[in-house]
Amino acid sequence: MGNTNGVLVVGAGPVGLTTASQLARLGVPVRVVDLLEQPTDESRAVVIHARSLEMLAALGVAPRLEARGRRIDGLEIADGRTGATRAGADLTGIPSRYPFMLDIAQPDTEAVLAERAAELGIVVERGVELTALTQDADGVEVTLRSAAGDETARFGWVVGADGGHSTTRHLVGTHLEGGFHGQHFAMADVEVETSLDPGTGRMFTHPDGLAMLFPLRGSRARTIFLVDDPGPDATAPTLEQIEALTQERMAGRVRVTGSHWLTYFEIHHAQVPQYRPGRVLLAGDAAHIHSPAGAQGMNTGIQDAANLAWKLALVARHAADPELLDSYQEERHPVGAAVVRTTTALTGVGTTSGALGALRSAAMFVVGHVPALGEAAAERLAELTVGYRDSSLAVQHGGHRRGAARAGEHAPDPEGLRRPDGTPVAVEELLAQPGFLLLARGGAEELREVLGELGTVVEIGRDVLDADDVVGTHYGLGAEGLALIRPDGYLGLVADTADASVLRSYLADVLRVGAPAAV
Repeated sequence: MGNTNGVLVVGAGPVGLTTASQLARLGVPVRVVDLLEQPTDESRAVVIHARSLEMLAALGVAPRLEARGRRIDGLEIADGRTGATRAGADLTGIPSRYPFMLDIAQPDTEAVLAERAAELGIVVERGVELTALTQDADGVEVTLRSAAGDETARFGWVVGADGGHSTTRHLVGTHLEGGFHGQHFAMADVEVETSLDPGTGRMFTHPDGLAMLFPLRGSRARTIFLVDDPGPDATAPTLEQIEALTQERMAGRVRVTGSHWLTYFEIHHAQVPQYRPGRVLLAGDAAHIHSPAGAQGMNTGIQDAANLAWKLALVARHAADPELLDSYQEERHPVGAAVVRTTTALTGVGTTSGALGALRSAAMFVVGHVPALGEAAAERLAELTVGYRDSSLAVQHGGHRRGAARAGEHAPDPEGLRRPDGTPVAVEELLAQPGFLLLARGGAEELREVLGELGTVVEIGRDVLDADDVVGTHYGLGAEGLALIRPDGYLGLVADTADASVLRSYLADVLRVGAPAAV
């Protein structure tokens, strides 16, 4: 049957595996099923941005991913006819411990995440299809079909992370909504020869459609081209067609020498109206689809997973009211909508001609030659500007120090903190412990009693030394105060006092937590 306290995750791609692993870390029984008999060998999504790497670091997989990928230090927009650079974004200065993009084939990403899931006791059940789903006030009953026959099981919650053609989405009766006509792309995982810097990703503008080049390890690269509708019978371009598109739209600066995977795909730029239909939650491509421009898709899905998992863990373990899950829609739906808008605009940038094309070129020149604008573009591309300051879960108590982070923003990870033995320590390392991380100046013992098993209290000055007051500078904490960092790395509560009643009220009234010790 199933576990009415447990969660069924449908889909074992990066989004599903991230969700399942985070749930398992937080003590939730989780079952993962996937229709595919074997993991995909198609390279698919190949870019992991800085914010996603920060979140995956909490799972302990960042070094494993880096070992399989290539660091990309910047992005460039170039003229596909002349090769002239129109604009660029340098990632090396962004405020993250991962000031780069990581280009890595999706099978490698999935292999690393599957390995971590196995370490957490998760067995991915392959060749299993979700065929029916009904839900009531207490749980979700599903039918799962495999070679062994049909199985009926019951779960407390279901997460649909089963991609753009999501069965879960269909079974709950919702659908993608968008007013953008479908766009067709030719995508190829190829071997290339080029004198272009392999540490830079590129988008080439061309009147016939944009082209993108993302270097992978060795001489391997991902190329993507906006193309006309190839027709219903065309499933993949030929290598000769990819070679021709590469020559035509990349100013003759890239030569294709072999291929690993060729495909066509269509994107409609759309989003579901509700990420939470009852006891079912949708994440990743099951909730939003859009152009590959900017490589935002998988990253947005991974961040959906990080946002959802800690909330669902509290609810599944009966430590918080299910109303907490409404904040998943509140926080992530606007992010998905913004990604749809941005990628639609980026796709248009690559194709506009005439007077609009001249305006586009002027705008890109300004972005490329005004450092502040370039830095802002780099941070946005890396998804470092995503935040939840307007969320109902973001509470700023008392005064705020100018320049310090506010509740709802991502928690800063400054240099300068040390353990009592003098060795450096990062906030990222402290977040590797499951649950919340509470940085406190004063009142640590009482705060520990209130937080209970929901997380870890780190007392600044005792557990972690801060000789240069970087916590004061970046978090705004004075001689007394606290900063509650959520498991997804965002600040929930920032207070200018260490009074435990402030934390108690936040847990009870904002997060709807009734029994911290139960988690």
